Amino acid sequence: MIGDIENLRIHFYGVQGSGSIFPLKEERDDIRMNSDLDLLEKVFSKLQDKTSANNTLDCSLEEILDGPLTKDSLKRFRDSLAPQEPTIFGGWTTCFRLETSDGYDIVIDCGSGFRLCAQDLDIKWRDQEQRTLYILGTHAHFDHTEGFDQSNVCFDPRNHIHFFANRSYLTSLDRHLGIFSHQANRNDEGRPTPLNYEMMPASFESTEIRDTVNDGAEPNQMVSQYHDLGEPIQIGKTTIQPFSVFHPDPCLGYRIEHNGKVFVFCTDHELRRGDNPDFPLQVASLEAEQRLIEQAMNADVLYRDGQFLRAEYDAKKPLGGAIGVPRKDWGHSCIEDVVDMAIKANVGRTYIGHHDPSRSWSELIKIDADLAKQSEQAGLHFEMAKAETIIDL
Repeated sequence: MIGDIENLRIHFYGVQGSGSIFPLKEERDDIRMNSDLDLLEKVFSKLQDKTSANNTLDCSLEEILDGPLTKDSLKRFRDSLAPQEPTIFGGWTTCFRLETSDGYDIVIDCGSGFRLCAQDLDIKWRDQEQRTLYILGTHAHFDHTEGFDQSNVCFDPRNHIHFFANRSYLTSLDRHLGIFSHQANRNDEGRPTPLNYEMMPASFESTEIRDTVNDGAEPNQMVSQYHDLGEPIQIGKTTIQPFSVFHPDPCLGYRIEHNGKVFVFCTDHELRRGDNPDFPLQVASLEAEQRLIEQAMNADVLYRDGQFLRAEYDAKKPLGGAIGVPRKDWGHSCIEDVVDMAIKANVGRTYIGHHDPSRSWSELIKIDADLAKQSEQAGLHFEMAKAETIIDL
């Protein structure tokens, strides 16, 4: 049972990038084999202590199990060995939830992990009559929106869902569902879903985050109100500062502060590795990287997109294919660059997500082990993000 929330509680529901996955049978078998071997090694090591000089056991089965052979005695024996738990990264795409000490629920992105998030919200809210959920959208790509229309929260008339996002994110949800504009084209052959706002009794509100000084975008009927990019959003005692990052589709990061504790969320951002420092995209990327460093300075926790290793980004090493493919301008960062940036910003704990769907389970485990070594050297914490992680600040 999780205790009371002191400041912020952060739930990781989806940390997968580009598309949902499930480990292949070969990978599952490999992980199970390693887990079984670890357990067997501990079993025989314990039996060795009860072996005589002529290499025979000097005790009964009941002595080993501390009782007769039953399911309960086997479980106690297994637990006494502290078997190694397999490292699970999860296959759902981006979704995080923050619970605040003053009772607010704030979700970041609605990838496929949002389905699980919505189930937890149902359990938490139970018979509560007034339910408000705040959702911070980063950008419109499908892996950050795909779980929304299949989530329980859309179908309960007691729920009020307030989105803060840029226009492309709001448009991606409204285009086919009509949840903001109350317009949906049923005859659109490209519709990715059979659902629309008429089937969703929850109420929806939209706040577009944009540069109100320099952005001349026309008003839009799907937008309830506007919020300036340079100004913080206040939800109860929680202060949320949006900022632009570098990605092919306009994308936002968020600095979230509550009672002095800081969580920075930055997905789909690329530190571009180009040859010409004056090339406009290179300039824009470096400016965005500097913004990110400033927002993340001395943060308690940082979640970052680190989809590639540098050798994969530069096409010197293949990732899920026979040959290396250049990843420049795909909008994702290298793991090495994320670590360097976190050290510059003196971030306490950095969780690297948006895992590439082509990366194998064993590769993720190896990179995670390498990050543990770097953590010891730097005196900071680096880790590959894992779904179902819960952090209390």
